[in-house]
Amino acid sequence: MSEQMMTEAAVSLLVERGIAGTTLAGIGERSGYSRGLVTHRFGSKAGLLAHVHDSIAAEWLRRVQAVVGRATGVAALQRVTDALYKFIVDEPKGLRAMYLLRYASIDPSAEYRANVAKLNKAHVRALTRWIEEGKEHGEIAAGVDAGLAAELFASVVDGLLYRWLVNPDIPVKELHGLMRAHIARALRAAQA
Repeated sequence: MSEQMMTEAAVSLLVERGIAGTTLAGIGERSGYSRGLVTHRFGSKAGLLAHVHDSIAAEWLRRVQAVVGRATGVAALQRVTDALYKFIVDEPKGLRAMYLLRYASIDPSAEYRANVAKLNKAHVRALTRWIEEGKEHGEIAAGVDAGLAAELFASVVDGLLYRWLVNPDIPVKELHGLMRAHIARALRAAQA
């Protein structure tokens, strides 16, 4: 219970104040606990930031797996875009906090950088697998390089989220529909 409250407090503070303005003392105060308890639980600010990133990422992966289910190929990728759109609508603060941390991880001194890299690799592996399975089932054109297509898809998602973070008024719903349609046009195997 206390860990969840501290995580929620950290998310709120990250969204409101950014990484530099989020302190262990502030998280303790916001969650109703002491800075000492926050420090005891997470060890350091870097430990807390890694935990926040990993907690939100785990929720994201849970949602993706639930939505994708046993789908492969184009349907799987379209369902990932559906999960993304729903996460933007349902959990904007959590998504903002996670991506704030993800983008800050490019700083060589970011101690949670390995957490972000690990998640990125897992995401691309899952996308590659769904594309390969789609090729095996004849849903995706045989000439599609699954690894490159997965990297491109992940890059489009990251770019969309970056733009949304900077300008929350972009037409996310319309972009979601366009992504779904483009995935089908770009990857689907020709019908006989």
